[in-house]
Amino acid sequence: MSDFNERLRAADPVAGTNYELRDPNALMARIMTPPPRVRRHVLRSFQLRMAGAVAMASVLTVGGIAALENAGPSLQIFALGASSAHKSTPATPGMVGTSGATSQMMRLYEEFNFGAGPSLSASGGSGAAYQLSFPTNGATENSRIAAIFGVSGAPVDQNGDASQWTIKNAQGEEVDYANYGGVPSFSYNYFTSATSSSVSSDGASGHVPSPSTLEGDVQSYLTKLGYGYQVTDPTFSTQTDVTSSAGQPDVTSYQETVNYNVVVDGMLTDQYVSFTVDQNNSVVSASGPVFSTMPVVQYPLQSPVAAVSSLEAQQRALFANANDNGSGGSVAPATGPLTTAPSPPTASDGGTPVPTPTPTSASSDTTTTAPSGPPIIDVTLDSDTLSLQSYVLTDNSVWLLPVYNFTGTVANNDGSTYTSTWSTIAVDPAYVQAPVATGGLNPGGPILY
Repeated sequence: MSDFNERLRAADPVAGTNYELRDPNALMARIMTPPPRVRRHVLRSFQLRMAGAVAMASVLTVGGIAALENAGPSLQIFALGASSAHKSTPATPGMVGTSGATSQMMRLYEEFNFGAGPSLSASGGSGAAYQLSFPTNGATENSRIAAIFGVSGAPVDQNGDASQWTIKNAQGEEVDYANYGGVPSFSYNYFTSATSSSVSSDGASGHVPSPSTLEGDVQSYLTKLGYGYQVTDPTFSTQTDVTSSAGQPDVTSYQETVNYNVVVDGMLTDQYVSFTVDQNNSVVSASGPVFSTMPVVQYPLQSPVAAVSSLEAQQRALFANANDNGSGGSVAPATGPLTTAPSPPTASDGGTPVPTPTPTSASSDTTTTAPSGPPIIDVTLDSDTLSLQSYVLTDNSVWLLPVYNFTGTVANNDGSTYTSTWSTIAVDPAYVQAPVATGGLNPGGPILY
């Protein structure tokens, strides 16, 4: 029974000898096909829930790590903006010299070699930085300030761009609110109709209010203005005015002026307040900044010793382009004799026309005359203080940033000495991005004096 059909007939006696399999291939296919697997919905649901839980746990873990990483203070980079003709704030972390002996013009003829004295610290620490908040509507602020000084009227846009608003009245009083892209300011002035005036600083002391009275006046106005900053270190001065009007006898009046530095949290700033009153304690003029400070942010500071190195680096950058013509190119040094002839006389000049000389390129004199560099003056910076200076960032926000104010002794080549001061930004350079100039004598931005 080796034949497949014979074995099937033997297994089914009823079929007899006439039994034949109709489709053996289909039968074998059914035999070889595995039975269908029953779906286990409960297990599948459990698997999905477990997978979702694992995925969510991963998300929470990653989110938790990110939250921990961001839990510390996130310090923004101070991207300092470019300078503007109207801005009163320096645009780069440059040097600021305050001595009258070191003017900007003199700066082109002297190169200071800065060195840190032994008293300067090599530790930086941290310092306060403040973003400034300004009024949102200049016209509204102008009206509010005018009301404080007792001046009524409608604000007038002086420049058509909302940068300066002014209110005037018929009595000669004028109140301004100006914002040209730095720290806004207010001013009050009372203008008389006098045709001429002579001023003397003598003889006014016995005719003006006492310093304490004037200080009280200023504090009263600052409280009404409500900007929140404080003032300190008053400086008083007095003067005598003699005014003349047509057909009227001369009038002698007396004035007293007080000037203040603005301070924020006890730190001196680069902002000032000034008030002047007459002998009747009536305000003649007043001016000051318009700002409020946002919450303080602490920033790492470079050490005073490192800041001195920054000053020296700025020196090198400044004088590296000593031959720069101010437009980004270099001034070529004079070489050889003059090869361009002057214009020849003509008949109309009363002379006889002569042929133009042919310029010669060959010359035996190949000497190159290079401009001599400025004298190098040694400066030892031996003391420093911290103050706040206003800077405009590229996003047009304005910040008060800490700066180092160095005092040092300048040793001239002739053996004479004098004392001066320089300032540079104190914030760690990792948090400061200064604008890059494309040319000119100052590749690192303006250095101010």
